[in-house]
Amino acid sequence: MALHLKQFPRFLAERRGPVIIGLIVVVVLWIGVAAKHENDVRGALQDSERTTHNFAMVFEENVLRSIGEIDKSLLYMRRSIENRAGKEDYATIVNTTDLLSEIIVQVAIIGPDGVMRASNAGPQPPPATDLSDREHFRIHVETSDDVLYISRPVIGRASGRVSVQISRRFRGPDGEFGGVVVASLNPSHLTRFYDKIDLGTPASISLIGSDGVVRSSGGVGGGFGVGADLTRTETYRKIRSGRSGTFTLTMPDGAESRLVTIRKVREHPLWVSVSVPESEIYKDSRATLRMDALTAAILTLLVGIAVEKLLRIEAKRSEAEARVVRLASLDPLTDLPNRRVFRASLEAMAETARATPEATFAVMFLDLDRFKIVNDTLGHKVGDHLLQAVGDRLAAVLAPGQLLARLGGDEFALLVPRAGGRDAIEALARRIAAAVLPPFEIGSHQIRSSVSIGIAVGPADGGSADDLLIAADLALYAVKGGKRGTFRFYDRQMSEGLEERRQIEADLRRAIERGELELHYQPSVTLKSGEIAGFEALARWRHPERGNVPPSLFIAIAEECGLIHALGEWSLEEACRQAATWPERLKIAVNLSPVQFSGPDLVGMVRGVLERTGLPAHRLELEITEQMLLDSGEATLAILRELKALGLHVAMDDFGTGYSSLNYLRSFPFDRIKVDRSFVTGLGTAAQNAAIVRAVIDIARVLGMRTTAEGIETADQQRVLALLGCDEVQGYLFSRPVPAAEVRTLIGRWCPENRKAKTLAA
Repeated sequence: MALHLKQFPRFLAERRGPVIIGLIVVVVLWIGVAAKHENDVRGALQDSERTTHNFAMVFEENVLRSIGEIDKSLLYMRRSIENRAGKEDYATIVNTTDLLSEIIVQVAIIGPDGVMRASNAGPQPPPATDLSDREHFRIHVETSDDVLYISRPVIGRASGRVSVQISRRFRGPDGEFGGVVVASLNPSHLTRFYDKIDLGTPASISLIGSDGVVRSSGGVGGGFGVGADLTRTETYRKIRSGRSGTFTLTMPDGAESRLVTIRKVREHPLWVSVSVPESEIYKDSRATLRMDALTAAILTLLVGIAVEKLLRIEAKRSEAEARVVRLASLDPLTDLPNRRVFRASLEAMAETARATPEATFAVMFLDLDRFKIVNDTLGHKVGDHLLQAVGDRLAAVLAPGQLLARLGGDEFALLVPRAGGRDAIEALARRIAAAVLPPFEIGSHQIRSSVSIGIAVGPADGGSADDLLIAADLALYAVKGGKRGTFRFYDRQMSEGLEERRQIEADLRRAIERGELELHYQPSVTLKSGEIAGFEALARWRHPERGNVPPSLFIAIAEECGLIHALGEWSLEEACRQAATWPERLKIAVNLSPVQFSGPDLVGMVRGVLERTGLPAHRLELEITEQMLLDSGEATLAILRELKALGLHVAMDDFGTGYSSLNYLRSFPFDRIKVDRSFVTGLGTAAQNAAIVRAVIDIARVLGMRTTAEGIETADQQRVLALLGCDEVQGYLFSRPVPAAEVRTLIGRWCPENRKAKTLAA
């Protein structure tokens, strides 16, 4: 209806009631749009601050792990040099150091005169390159402190590439300064991790030294160049204050301002920086404002027909376009939705949940356990086929509407709308875990695996996609830090637990370097004679503040962060050194971690320990768990055969607690089977336990192996085991684990008159 301007007052007068109501509705509508936009802006800023803080935490963790891996290898090189007592077989040392090529440009050894003596890059032997003027050499000449030095980015004189030099000093045969071991870090490695976790936020990240010089930089636009000097910038003034935090940075030359979070890297003179442009922070709120304004305008102008036409036009993706979208949305290996689709679906679901908080949904991160071992030992082709088979099994247990995606590598993710209660989510997680457990037939290989699952529940665990992804990742991290092949729900304490775990890791690293750990020894007793047959070495850590730290905790952390190699070598050498002072008839048993089997030259390490301590090989017994064989199979057996060839003994610990495979007893000649304490506990009260123990003893006897029962606490248990024909026993009935200083006393007073083990086989 057309209305002339002069007629409007009369029109208004005639329809005053409806017009006023209409005006009130329109005014309230636009006030609501403005208030909602203000709230969205405030929420967007808070979300961005939380996201950059979380990214900074993850970036710091990546830097710590990378530097820790490099330092572990530098310490290994230093120990190798100092143990050779001046033989200076430097070429062998640098070429056997286990560092990934994409991380490290070069590993080198510099003599006390500053001349490079050995390098794993370039011609062999390397030219006599003078590095005496280099900062990473001078720092160790000018101070006698044992420090890990991290240089500014420089162009390597040997490698010719930009790198960050990480170095430590070592001692010569005379105990004085003997030179420097150095690893040249590829700066881009420290920021390349962002490409793996990027889920849509265009952040830029940098690693900055406390001197204001950028060590590494990456991400999307706005980062600082590698080697840039920031001493005249606002960022450096914040660093000088010594406090981590978030601030708005005004960029030079009229460039867009950025929100910046800086965080101090623990124990190193380094800072991580994560920044995002302000336009990115408010992008969603501005888009929402445009949509709200459009909606308000549509309601005000009553142009529903135009909206209907627009929706009809948008509902039309030609067949060709649909095909292109499909190809861009699928993982090429498994044909599952990819990371981009998963992220978009999660964002949409999180947005819906903000409007209807009662709509519960779940996010699951799935990680295939021991996949790296399969890839490394059987090849990438077998690994790819395994990932495809896993994807098929997982898809088969899902209900319609549940979105399974492959994020990359061996990582999968699952989005579960209308997830229901916790019981329903647990049931789904159990079905997923059970689906992966049966062996996979990949070509001629039978591969066993399991899946670890981290679960976040929305919107309770996070209102945004980023919050939920971080929550699910922390839950998965907790599973990996405990028992793999299971699942965990996120809880708020995990964030605190992660910080505590990191602190324990740092304390453990220092404890190993300073020799603060010790071994206790528990005797095993021969049932027939009642004599001590030997001792088992058990690691103990008395923390100056926490007290006694359980071995199950610090060994798990050592396995996860790679310290287990140094801890394992120290434990083996200390145990062999002590045992060499005992009577020759006594043996020493030392446990091996599964992680040690994937480390650098386990056989060579054991051979070197025996040579240095002088302990005869037949007095050493290495213990491995049954589960270790089930996880890695032939790869572990191959290493065990090499160890057995040294003349030592090998025992299977905790036999019968996993999915036992008698094939391994036939394919490898174990010297001993250790009966787990869970079977010993019920002896004398549960006939089933006695039957199981008898079966294990009979199997061992037929195969020519000896048996040791663990956890003996009562005389009845000892009596039953003697009647069943067990060879040796170990437990608190005879002795608790004792420090090394008490072992000789225990041996001396263990005589026929007062020994606790009675001769029962007669």
